Amino acid sequence: MPMAVTRSHLSLPPPPLPCPWLVFNHGEHGKYSTQTFFNTSQDTYVVGRIPELCDKIIFTCSYGWLVLLDFESDDCFLLNPVSMQKIVLPPLQSYPFLCCILSSPPTDPNCVLIFVCRKKPSAMFCRLGDGEWTEQHLRSTEYFRYATVCEGKIYGLTLDRSLLMVDVVGSNLVVTQLGAENPPRPSVRGTSRSDYNLVDSCGELFLVIKSYLGMTMKIRDVEVHKMDFSRLVWTKVDSLGDRTFFLSIMGNCFSCSAAESGIKHNSIYYLESSDRELYVFDLENYSISFSTPCPLQSNWLQPEWIMPIL
Repeated sequence: MPMAVTRSHLSLPPPPLPCPWLVFNHGEHGKYSTQTFFNTSQDTYVVGRIPELCDKIIFTCSYGWLVLLDFESDDCFLLNPVSMQKIVLPPLQSYPFLCCILSSPPTDPNCVLIFVCRKKPSAMFCRLGDGEWTEQHLRSTEYFRYATVCEGKIYGLTLDRSLLMVDVVGSNLVVTQLGAENPPRPSVRGTSRSDYNLVDSCGELFLVIKSYLGMTMKIRDVEVHKMDFSRLVWTKVDSLGDRTFFLSIMGNCFSCSAAESGIKHNSIYYLESSDRELYVFDLENYSISFSTPCPLQSNWLQPEWIMPIL
């Protein structure tokens, strides 16, 4: 049973170990008053309030910075939840988005923020300091659903599982097909739907494939593959060793060392849409455990992972 610690604060203390927090917003849409921050390494939670998070969607957390979008005002900004430094971005209409990528830390003058649209094959992007967003149409071979940054490069995966490299050159989004072998389709019978997540871990690119039973939300199988860039093929991985992966609905993924963070090793922590449970898939024995990390109902926003960095 998690231990409840309630306090009021205006910033989030970094966790004592390098492990992400799971954040829940509470209250009706437009009337948020508190958030619950669940510390996975200690199975504890803190109830407090960061006003900048109220009524906001957390699209991703990269390099310790949150990308936040206000659905009421179209305000878009970056927030460091520890220092509370805020970087205002041009207003962004609240299109449904598939994924969001911050290419590098905001201190990098070449830092670019990219949103991939859900209902049309296009992307919105801007460099920090730009006065407006640029929208670019993507061809079917360029339209990616999943993305991550690995070794300073943006990688995307299309709906047909082709691996891409993404870059912003001048005022154009340049998408390059790498010609890599597509990852295999799930081999377990009875699966009709699969979910994919690209994960950067220690400079290596991984792909986690969750397969579901029929049209239900029940996981049938989880596979992990690693990209072998020397041969441009995905190789199946049977163990993560000391590593642990954290997956979210928006593709906001992290990798941690279990020894350094005090969490379960060789495991994948993941969330499901419209679900308050936290699931853990153990790659050693292929078992799934779950818990309810937040005792309060989160009425509107999906919980998201954030990784505070000093």
